[in-house]
Amino acid sequence: MAITHNRFFNDTVQSLRFDHGAAGATVGVMLPGTHVFNLKGPETMTVVAGEMFVSINDAAEFTAPAGTRFEAPAGSKLQMRCTVDTAYFCQFH
Repeated sequence: MAITHNRFFNDTVQSLRFDHGAAGATVGVMLPGTHVFNLKGPETMTVVAGEMFVSINDAAEFTAPAGTRFEAPAGSKLQMRCTVDTAYFCQFH
């Protein structure tokens, strides 16, 4: 797989996808705003810099500062609200 550049939500979320494990991974940046993804497969997210406020399947929001790692199951609605530029690493499973 070559490196691919992905853009979402009027370019407020951008990522680079690359080979990492069986399903790949992305590294990217989210600008301030609320970003909602409907996941097909399970994902492991690690906040690299900044901070996000996360809700999975409309559950209570939790704070995810830099260094936080969390799991989102397949078929879930993943909402990430950022108030500052936030970098992340996402592993697909």
